[in-house]
Amino acid sequence: MKFLFVPLRFLISPVFIAAVDVLILFPMVLTLVDVAGSIQRHGDTHEPVTITSTVALMMIGWGVALEEREIIRRVFGAKGRADEAWQVHLDELCHQYGVAQLVLGLFAEIAVALISLPDRIINTVGYEHALLVVALVLIAIGTLVQIRHVFVLIATLWRRKPVVAETA
Repeated sequence: MKFLFVPLRFLISPVFIAAVDVLILFPMVLTLVDVAGSIQRHGDTHEPVTITSTVALMMIGWGVALEEREIIRRVFGAKGRADEAWQVHLDELCHQYGVAQLVLGLFAEIAVALISLPDRIINTVGYEHALLVVALVLIAIGTLVQIRHVFVLIATLWRRKPVVAETA
């Protein structure tokens, strides 16, 4: 059954992960610019909340996928190969950066979820823009973490030690 996953192994490669990181960076950066403009204008918060919530959800989802790279490798039958030490190092990197994205995305989502709650549950009248700023700061930190992850992944390609086949 694992042979079915062989064509999907590229999904766990550092190059593919870095490419997805960059792809997700676009909405993150655009959110920072767009929502910051809305906060400065003190405009309606409905659309900025929707945008921020969506990007936070993307951060959460990507964070979970990153942190579970080792399990995905096992499912794809890509464990125990000759470069296992390097793969384990990549698993640890992805786990660390994935947890960071997950936690930052969760707290950004909590900040904007507070705005969406009815005032009879939590009265956030007058605090909407402050909560959006909190969410934006968390997304900005996530953006920096994601950029660093791209560079770290690419750097691992140059630091990779060549695999020497053992002869018996």
